[in-house]
Parts: sequence; structure tokens; C-alpha cells
Amino acid sequence: MAKYNLEEIQRLLASLPKRETPFLIMDTHRLQENARRFQNAFPQEQVFFSVKANNHPDVLAIFAKEGIHFDVASWGEIQILSNLGVSPEQIIFSAPTKIPRDISNAYQFGIRTFAFDTQLELDKLKNLAPGCQVIARIAVDNLGSHWPLERKFGLESAQAVDLMVYAASLGLLPYGLTFHVGSQNRDPQSWVRGLERMAEIWQGLKAKNIHLQVINSGGGFPAQFDEPVPTVEEIAAEINPAMQRLFQGGAKLFVEPGRGLVGNAGIMVATVINRARRGENTWLYLDVGAYHGLIEGIEMFNFQYNVLAERNGDTCIPYILSGPTCDSADTFRHDIMLPVGMTLGDRIFLFPAGAYSNSLEHYNGMQFPDVLLAS
Repeated sequence: MAKYNLEEIQRLLASLPKRETPFLIMDTHRLQENARRFQNAFPQEQVFFSVKANNHPDVLAIFAKEGIHFDVASWGEIQILSNLGVSPEQIIFSAPTKIPRDISNAYQFGIRTFAFDTQLELDKLKNLAPGCQVIARIAVDNLGSHWPLERKFGLESAQAVDLMVYAASLGLLPYGLTFHVGSQNRDPQSWVRGLERMAEIWQGLKAKNIHLQVINSGGGFPAQFDEPVPTVEEIAAEINPAMQRLFQGGAKLFVEPGRGLVGNAGIMVATVINRARRGENTWLYLDVGAYHGLIEGIEMFNFQYNVLAERNGDTCIPYILSGPTCDSADTFRHDIMLPVGMTLGDRIFLFPAGAYSNSLEHYNGMQFPDVLLAS
């Protein structure tokens, strides 16, 4: 889906009451369209939204209405879904490491599918979620991703076979395998390589008379920052044939998009509150920053937000964009070209800001921007 232009942003703003910045617009039309595109690209009722990407109840309600299921990482996320009337059958607990009380609460709520990648996690599940279905998180290469995830999570192939056998001995039900190709992955073949590793483990388990049902190819679906990315249709065109080639229809496919479902539907609206010339650089300070919704722009993550200014007609010069906090790390865009006359009170639009934009809610005592739905 194309990046926003200034005319589209102004149309969305016109549907909202005038208010002070900062605030995050979530485009309901794009959310609905994204849900339908994923469901058209993959078998229906097998798309699970990763709630950690955006847990706003209005966003989740739209996905629930569209028939999307949900992947959670905490009891808090489950409570939000429960309040929206989402049934436990529509939820899987995909975090490989879980707080024990969250397992217990989720199991009592009715969730029966849990991920793991350690023996200790299986022991926890035996005691707190007896008889549940377990999905093993497998380590795969994260080539092509902007933010690799393979260091913290995942089993090697031999470990996975041994632990699935162990899971069965505990009375748990070996149910499937899952992997993640890393955040913002631009290489569709990364999913194919992951599926090939899953097929090897699948066959190894079959030889031990353990028959799985599900392959979960995880998330990693990208949103367009400042460079082109493959569409969900292009990625599915690699995943679906690989599934058929490797599993001959004997495995159900799950996908867990987070950013891919919400990233391109979000626009952060901010206002310039200061300007400075420091050495060779011109800085603009905004009323929202890395600790209030733009965390992915900081140097450690270095996601390059698209930026548009409401002011137009001026010659453009490069700016560094920073937030309002007393923290030098609160800087999230370098060398962005904006009108030379940018000054106090000018509004700026940053996108895609729909994913991981509500991850931190307070810093320096400042509130997180309100989320407003527009169409």
C-alpha cells in the first residue's frame, strides 16, 4: 500500500475534531483493508494479529470484527481482548517465555495453545496448563530483516525434537512449530528458508511417532518506511507454494503479522516546539519523541520514518528531529529534508507509526499521545 501524501493526511484530519498535538491517527480504512489482504493472501481463520504491535482496544475491535485471530504475550493483552468479547479459542499465547501467573490466568480463561523454547517452560506448562497444546519456537536465520530476533529466541533442530518428545512425556500435546524471520523483513525467501528448516524437524518428529498439526511462520511482514518493501501478496506467493511442496497439505499454516497489519495505518501528528543551530546541523524539537511513540526511530533501531510538513512552498534543508525530553537519545530522524522556514507551531506528520507506537506510556512524566480513529 502506498505511503501517505499530504492530501490524504489532511482528509483524515478533517474528519477529526481540532485538537492539540501530539496524537496518533489510526486509519480505520487501512486497518480493514490490511486485514482483508492478509486473509485473502493466506487461508482464512489462520491469521493471528500480534497484539504487542498495537494493543489499542479500538484497533483490536476492528480486527476482531474482520475475523482476525490474536497472538498474545501477556495476561494484560488477554484481558483487553476478553473485554472486547474475543473468545479464548481465537487466541494463542506465542511468547516463548511467560510469567507463571500469566500462564495460569490464560489457562483458566480457556487458552489451550502455548509456545515454548526451553525445557523449563515445558515444566511450567505441565503444572500450570496441563494437557495444553504446545508449539516449539525454532531458531532460523533472520537475513533480510531490519531488526533480527534470533539471538534471544529459538531452539536448534535437535533440541526441538528432544523437547517435543519430552513434552509428550509430560502429558502435553505436541501441536506445531513456529519461527520468526526478524522484524521488518524485506526478503520473501527468508520465510521459505524457515519453512525448510521446519520440514526437517517435522519429519524427525514423525519418525518418533509424534505427529504435528501446525506450522506458524510468525511475523516479520514489513511496512514501508523510506524504502520499498514486498507486499503481503508477494510474500504469500513464496510461503504458500513452499508449504505445499514441503508438507503436501498435511500442515495447517498460521501467520502472526504485527507491523504488517497496523504499521502503515498509523500517522503521528506532532508540532515543532523549538529550533536550534548546533554546529553544521539544524535541529527541530517536537512535542512527541522516542519515549512517547517514536521509539523505533532512535539510533539503536534506526527505522527511518517518512516525514511530511504541513508547511509547504519553501526550499527544503536537512534537519535532525528530536523529542521534548531531557535525554539525548530522544532523537529519531537525521538529515530529513523539510522546508527551510520550519518554526514554532508548525505541524509534522510521521509514518508508518501504527506499530510499536504505544509501547512506552510515560517518560519524564509526559503522557502518551491519544489514539484517534479516522477514515
